[in-house]
Amino acid sequence: MQRDGVPVRVRDIANVQIGPDFRRGALDYNGAEAVGGVVVMRYGENPRVVIDRVKAKIAAITPSLQGVTIHGVYDRSGLIDETMATLTHALRDEIIITAIIILLFLLHIRSSFVVAICLPAAVLMSFIAMRVVGVGANIMSLAGIAIAIGTMVDMAIIVSENIYQHLSDWESGSDEARIKQSRSEVVYEATVEVAPAVVTAVATTIVSFLPVFFLTGRDYKLFSPLAYTKTFAIAAAMIAAVTIVPALCRLMLRSSVRRKSTALVAALSLSGLLGAASHFLWGARLAERFGLDTWIVTVIAATIGFIAGWQLLRERIRPIEEIPSSRFVRWIYAARLRHALNHKAFALSFPLMLLIIGVGAYVGMPTVLRPVEKFANLFGADLNDFPGYVDAKHVFTGLQSDDWIALDEGSWFYMPTLYPAASFSQAMQVLQTQDVLIGQIPEVKDVLGKIGRVESALDPAPAAMVETYVMLKPESEWREGVTARDVWDEINRVATLPGVTPASALQPIEGRVVMLQSGIKAPMAIRVYGNELDELADAAMNVSAELKKSPLINAGTVNPDIVLGKPYVEFTVDREAASRYGMSSSMVNQVIETALGGMNLIKTVEGRERYPVRLRYNRDLREQIDGLKRLPVVTHSGAVVPLEEVATLETTWGPGAINSENGRLVAHVSFMTNGSKGDLESVSAIEEQLREAQSLPPSDLNRLSLPAGYSLEAVGSFRNQIEANRRLMWIIPLVLVINLLLIYMEFRNFSISLAVFSGIPVAFAGGMIAVATMGVELNTAVWVGFIALFGLAVDDGVVMATYIHQLLKKRKIESVEDIRNVVYEAGLKRIRPCMMTTVTTLAALIPVLIATGRGADVARAMAIPVFGGMLAEPFTSFIVPTLYCGYLELKMRFGFQDELWEGTEAMPEEELMKAV
Repeated sequence: MQRDGVPVRVRDIANVQIGPDFRRGALDYNGAEAVGGVVVMRYGENPRVVIDRVKAKIAAITPSLQGVTIHGVYDRSGLIDETMATLTHALRDEIIITAIIILLFLLHIRSSFVVAICLPAAVLMSFIAMRVVGVGANIMSLAGIAIAIGTMVDMAIIVSENIYQHLSDWESGSDEARIKQSRSEVVYEATVEVAPAVVTAVATTIVSFLPVFFLTGRDYKLFSPLAYTKTFAIAAAMIAAVTIVPALCRLMLRSSVRRKSTALVAALSLSGLLGAASHFLWGARLAERFGLDTWIVTVIAATIGFIAGWQLLRERIRPIEEIPSSRFVRWIYAARLRHALNHKAFALSFPLMLLIIGVGAYVGMPTVLRPVEKFANLFGADLNDFPGYVDAKHVFTGLQSDDWIALDEGSWFYMPTLYPAASFSQAMQVLQTQDVLIGQIPEVKDVLGKIGRVESALDPAPAAMVETYVMLKPESEWREGVTARDVWDEINRVATLPGVTPASALQPIEGRVVMLQSGIKAPMAIRVYGNELDELADAAMNVSAELKKSPLINAGTVNPDIVLGKPYVEFTVDREAASRYGMSSSMVNQVIETALGGMNLIKTVEGRERYPVRLRYNRDLREQIDGLKRLPVVTHSGAVVPLEEVATLETTWGPGAINSENGRLVAHVSFMTNGSKGDLESVSAIEEQLREAQSLPPSDLNRLSLPAGYSLEAVGSFRNQIEANRRLMWIIPLVLVINLLLIYMEFRNFSISLAVFSGIPVAFAGGMIAVATMGVELNTAVWVGFIALFGLAVDDGVVMATYIHQLLKKRKIESVEDIRNVVYEAGLKRIRPCMMTTVTTLAALIPVLIATGRGADVARAMAIPVFGGMLAEPFTSFIVPTLYCGYLELKMRFGFQDELWEGTEAMPEEELMKAV
């Protein structure tokens, strides 16, 4: 620029200096300001892999930092490793326990090996399927395999058990019979005999998990990996049961008793091998785990090796009746089954009573017994007057509903809010004070605090928003009796300084998920819809006052948005005065914006660096608010006039942030419940309280008064649970109907299908009693456990009913007593595999139930219904034969014909004597 040939430089009309950019965020580490960064992972990436790559990159650039170190504070890899270790150890323990249970039941090493080998084979096939489909190994996917371990051996148990029985009968038969039928044919016939039952059981289990795939949002992302892996595991187990098991049985199940000298050599060899492996390889780790000396572990391993080596070469296929475990199971079951067949009403009264108690555990015994009490009142009796009745019916008061089972992340996410008027330096001072106070808590390891935002559009936080990551020490270093919730209460107590709002209890991952879902910093809040900011501010405060009256809310956590809390300097352009100087409103506003706030004009290039060039008035002209009205404004005519000539200036309160939803302005009042009721029940009661307060007459001082057109809505992460409940309410019954249809396709008889299907409500009752006894609140994780249970509940019934059906087709039926004898014979034949499948499923769940590491609480919530339902599942071994027998007896008594009575084979003398 030049005038009259004289160049005019920037330095001639302005001061040129290097200045700071507008500061939007700051970081504090343990009370001292620090420089840091946030790693943002791409969608769909594996966090563990990304973290490892980041660490590798940090290690690569560290030598060039000249003494500056990069220290990772919040590192999610530790949490990932701990949760994976919890589920991995549980899987390992489940496989070991299941193998031991199988060995104790069968007392036959080679049969146990045939069944046990299906577990690692099926798990490996599941991993292959996970890789093909793209399901990663995480806490939920491994939990799917964990709750399926006991079920995965069920099919192998049923197939191998039937093959064992057939081979036992074949080997004990005559030479002529063995010549007529080869070993391969015996194995084939035994497999084909139970294959339909196995396929039906697997189909019901897989179909039962369809509701999980119909979930949406958060719940689908959480539980779909579990549904995939459990489906893969069950399908792989079925493939192994009908392919690997028959082949191994053909090779290994034979009575080839070797000489004692040969068996002794094998026993000593295997004993020495296991003893040496224990002493030099893994004995020290086992000794440390169980608190034993290494030599003791070595001796135990050598002893096991000697017994296994001897037994492998000396064992033979014995008749089922000679196996101690079989004799014990049949001894317990036989008399009870005979009594149940002879006294059906009495026998069925026990599962009916269990069903009533299960419903009472779900909805509350007072609700279930209310019709009984009304009926008793008709005769003038009040059951509540009976001693102990009131206490008994309040044992189960009904299950509450929770939002979800929060993963214990081992850290807290403290997010209070400062008053919007706080300056950046004031906010930084508060942050540092909070971090020092939090860091003094003995259980706290590190404190990382942040105000404002990082240089990313993904984090548009104002300076008044505090985000503090509180990393905790291992629980072994905590004070005695202190829980994670106690630590949080202490954090809130020491860090809630004057001008700082209380914060809701959240963890880092949980907090991010909550904010993404509902846009609030708490699990639940009341959203106020309005039209004007000043009215919205008053409405939020009124709602806050009403919420503090609720007995379900922790009053200290009620936190309304401060809608109008930030000071503003407002300039109102005098259009007439500005027009006299040839200026429009936009021109005046541009002058104000540039002079006070500054405007980036260009960017200067310094090598690879870019710096903006910013124009604004000198600090002495814009530092004092009272002097702003005298700012010089250069008009288009060249005249210089003070700003007050073309605009008026005033200070006022305005919004720190403007939030909108569905096209309307909104404000939130966040809160936390006190735990006296479930989350969904609490929110429902709070909404009803607010409606009642709004409906009070205007003269009532307790009336919640809102401007016309304003409305309230409860928001939060609990909305996911409500949506999941709505979907599961119609999907689960539909899936149960599909299961009934699958059972019907197996038997082609609706009455028999209903008898088999009865195992589902009985198991459901057992699961509900277990959930109520353990004090677990209902949420999607618990319902997923019930979904898994529905697929298992009919397995034993299908196996039992299939063999009853097959045996009835063979036997000659002429009387009611013949029906009972055949059903009794079939029950004794199938009780051993049914009992084995139930015990292995229960035993396999024990490591999950007693696990204490990270992620154990999530897996435990899904395992409790399965464990409780499987405890009640043995009733199926009585219900199915009793209902089946009763149905056929009823047809015979009324003179109806049935194709099952067309058999010609008489009951063997031995079986007839047992029946008698």
